[in-house]
Amino acid sequence: MKNKPLNEKKVFVYSSVHVWNDTRIYYKEIDTLLKAGYQVEQMAVETTQQPEFRQNLTQRLFQKGSRFKRFTRWLSIYKAIRQSDAKYYHFHDPELLLLLPILRKKKGVFLYDMHENFPKALETKAWIPAALRTPLAKIVKRMEQRCLKLCDNVIFAETSYKKDYSYVTQRYDDILNYPTYQEALSSPESVEQTLIYIGGIEENRGLWIMLEALKNLKQSGYEDLKLKLIGPIFEADNEKIDVFVSKNGLMSNVERLGRIPNDEIGAHMANATAGLCLLKPIPNYMESMATKMFEYMSAELPMIVSDFPMWSELMEETQSGYSVNPLDNLEVVNAIERLLKSKKLQQEMGANGRYHYEKTYNWTAEGKKLLALYEVATSEVLNESTVYQPTF
Repeated sequence: MKNKPLNEKKVFVYSSVHVWNDTRIYYKEIDTLLKAGYQVEQMAVETTQQPEFRQNLTQRLFQKGSRFKRFTRWLSIYKAIRQSDAKYYHFHDPELLLLLPILRKKKGVFLYDMHENFPKALETKAWIPAALRTPLAKIVKRMEQRCLKLCDNVIFAETSYKKDYSYVTQRYDDILNYPTYQEALSSPESVEQTLIYIGGIEENRGLWIMLEALKNLKQSGYEDLKLKLIGPIFEADNEKIDVFVSKNGLMSNVERLGRIPNDEIGAHMANATAGLCLLKPIPNYMESMATKMFEYMSAELPMIVSDFPMWSELMEETQSGYSVNPLDNLEVVNAIERLLKSKKLQQEMGANGRYHYEKTYNWTAEGKKLLALYEVATSEVLNESTVYQPTF
């Protein structure tokens, strides 16, 4: 692999899975790099939203397709990296670790941005047959351990990941997934009673928990209560939702907006009464802090969240919402109803959340950590005459 002179201010950001406007990748990390004067090349998956022109940013987008088409994307990424003169290669998918043994013949700094504890997540993936999940997770963990040795830096999106990655001995940093800083939203004088959820929408993320709660609340007299779902939904789930809302008379109460531009989400939160984050108690969820909780804080939106230990501690610290057992429908409904009945409680919890968001839980400090990581990588990188020689 021919080595070109490296551009010290150029970053190649790549993913075979994430869409180009993924919030963490584009609106936080790429935006931070561009504002700091870096040039950025991005490879990611297209969406219906057209990319915007930004100086010093070039993008190559993959067409949407099944997960089995990812293999062809790997080849495209490999070829593009071979031709790139970027100093830094910042990637976001565990599967792309498999390219490192051949890519490490190229000079440059490789940074793996870990969005989830992948081996642990495999144990609950619905598309994997149940009998294969644990054996597959063990195999993947061994492969991941070997490939991670070829990274220059590892970025953890959650502090909890480190306990399962004690073997990572190279430079690593916690760059947490707090939302970008936004000025306080101005709420309209009159707001319909609306529950809102932002993020991937499926069973393990509380889809049916939210719908059952809405059904019970409507039966209790909240005839006009709305549930607004913002995020991608699998087509099979959409069909099941159609059946559920039709059967229970909720056609006018459930609004599915799908994935919408990041700058439109704030207006929907400003018009909501409470935010929901009722994920099921799956190990990978229980040890992560859902970004949507901090987004709700930014919008002064009180919330109802699952009673995972870390989440309950956050609610106790910030007094910005209630933590409940997501599998206890009555407990969920009662918590929502307490908020619906008290405008004063909504305002107090919303203000508490906004205070802690401004003080601690926003991207500003995390962006500085990202730039510091690049500066350290520059000072520590191997000299240009040296390349990695994989040992497996």
